[in-house]
Amino acid sequence: MRQTKSALNVVGTVSRTTSGSWSSVTRNRCSPRRLTGVHLQCRVRTAPADNFAHIDPQMDFVPVELWKEFSALPKWRVEKPGRVAVMDGQSTLLYLRAANAALKVPKPSGAAFDTSWLHELADIDGTLSAEVRLAQSKGSTLELRRETDASGATKAMVTLEAKSGLPDGDYLKNAFFNTADTRRVYRFDEQTGRLETLQVFLHAPAGDVLVVEVDRIEYNPSLDVGLFQLALPQNVGWIEEPKAAPDDPQYAAMTAEQAARAFFEACAREDWNEVAKCWPLPLDDRIKGFLGGLKILKLGDSFTSAASNARFVPYEIQLKDGAVKKHNLALKRTGQTGRWVVDGGL
Repeated sequence: MRQTKSALNVVGTVSRTTSGSWSSVTRNRCSPRRLTGVHLQCRVRTAPADNFAHIDPQMDFVPVELWKEFSALPKWRVEKPGRVAVMDGQSTLLYLRAANAALKVPKPSGAAFDTSWLHELADIDGTLSAEVRLAQSKGSTLELRRETDASGATKAMVTLEAKSGLPDGDYLKNAFFNTADTRRVYRFDEQTGRLETLQVFLHAPAGDVLVVEVDRIEYNPSLDVGLFQLALPQNVGWIEEPKAAPDDPQYAAMTAEQAARAFFEACAREDWNEVAKCWPLPLDDRIKGFLGGLKILKLGDSFTSAASNARFVPYEIQLKDGAVKKHNLALKRTGQTGRWVVDGGL
């Protein structure tokens, strides 16, 4: 069993008041509450099937949920419309619905597949202490206010101006929860010390945009054991790192630009054996129909981001149906073979 501490106790003596000076905060004196589990319901501006940490102020809200059980053998589940991740205490599994593809890690994980930001919220004991460390390490600011709601209950409102640490113009800045400059507004019940809501506003060029809202938190819910098990389709494809092959040195010697060209040229001639050498997902009919027969219009010089070890190659292609697509192909080298593999951007 876990025991929660008051949110105000977590802030302790390192809370910045609205006057800007570090001061002591009155400690909540309520008794600890046993926490057996938590259920977070969020809405996030993101692509339904994209990375769990992905945000985009131009997109509509989609639901994102986390269920977590705090027991001798912790378990969790994170889900959005296009993907779901489950940890049953023994192994960790990711399923991508549109691709009908799954990835299994044969061991438990406290947070995997870019779900860490949600787990940090679910870790009620450490939510604010983690934010204090962030504020101190990245030059962010933390403020505490108290407000009274219509029923007369006192709420503690903690506002963090979170800095990503990335320079302006970095490709991945503001693309993910932890690479964004945001204002995070936490509201806690002062009597129980429990987090009640969270709003995250992205500092976008056109003005602040609400990109994440945790609008319902259920403490100690009754969680069915089946929630942490995932029944996969019989025809599911498994995501695996490419195995070593005799021609690995040829591909390992390529630049990112050369690897991008080789990938797109293989798609153009529908040489799926060649495509598979740098494509980590199962090559189903959906992918083949999308990429097969494309025409390369333009490839640019690759660039990097301080937030990733990938290289990004600008491209412009014409698909078989005539549609033109422009984006940046993310490529990473595999540790086992040294080959470049596609890591996003399609």
